[in-house]
Amino acid sequence: MERAPKDFADIERFLKEMPYVTAKLHGSKYRFMYQVYASPKYREHGKEFFKGVNVRYRKYAELLSGKLRMPVEFIQGMTYIFVRACVHYALFEDEDYLNLQLVAIRTSIKLFVKEAN
Repeated sequence: MERAPKDFADIERFLKEMPYVTAKLHGSKYRFMYQVYASPKYREHGKEFFKGVNVRYRKYAELLSGKLRMPVEFIQGMTYIFVRACVHYALFEDEDYLNLQLVAIRTSIKLFVKEAN
């Protein structure tokens, strides 16, 4: 969250930087979590963990909504797509998957801005 965009102009920096920062800082942790939470033994623990993630992402979207002049639900949805792309990249270093998701995010933002104007 420290590196999150502070305003609309900062979104592109964030999209370019964070997948690689995430992979470097958290890749091994995500691979471990993926193994643990995929196990039937720990699935319920994983579900509980992600309930908290949902709350945090909602609060983050609410915080950014006014700064970016975008609806909370749009920001939260784009955040989920972006985080999924970052985590997948950290797990598998799949540039094609990452780039397709980033194109989808950029296109969605451009269409949103065009529609808003």
